Amino acid sequence: MVGSRVGPVVVGIDGSANSGRALIFAGRYAARAGAHLVVVHAIGLTEMIDGEHVPTHDHQQQIAEHVDVWCEALREDGHDEFEIRLVHGAPVDAVLRTAHDDDASVIVVGRRGAGNRPELRLGSTAHQVVEHSHCPVLVIPPIGRSTTVGDASG
Repeated sequence: MVGSRVGPVVVGIDGSANSGRALIFAGRYAARAGAHLVVVHAIGLTEMIDGEHVPTHDHQQQIAEHVDVWCEALREDGHDEFEIRLVHGAPVDAVLRTAHDDDASVIVVGRRGAGNRPELRLGSTAHQVVEHSHCPVLVIPPIGRSTTVGDASG
């Protein structure tokens, strides 16, 4: 299409291994699509730093440094052009608000759901993002988790 603009790829990260997988996937997806990559980390009243809960208002720079370290894997994968945003609020709200405000073309999140019940496998954050997003959402499953659809035992 002439004159069409590809909106950014928005990826939510939280420092977990699977959000790291989502980050790399989002970087590669954005590069193939020719889209800007926006990395979002939600911050609330407290943040976990070095195993301790600390107030975010006193530790914004330290939090930003942690997020930058998490993004090192993205740089090592060959992606140097991206934007990091620390967004106040719950993770779902931060990702959805950023995607909406930036008119994102896609959101990428990692799946951390656990348990044997299918409704728990997606995880609450991924579920809520999928449920309320204005654009497509790519949910990246964790390595080593079963990808079977049903349970043959029952």
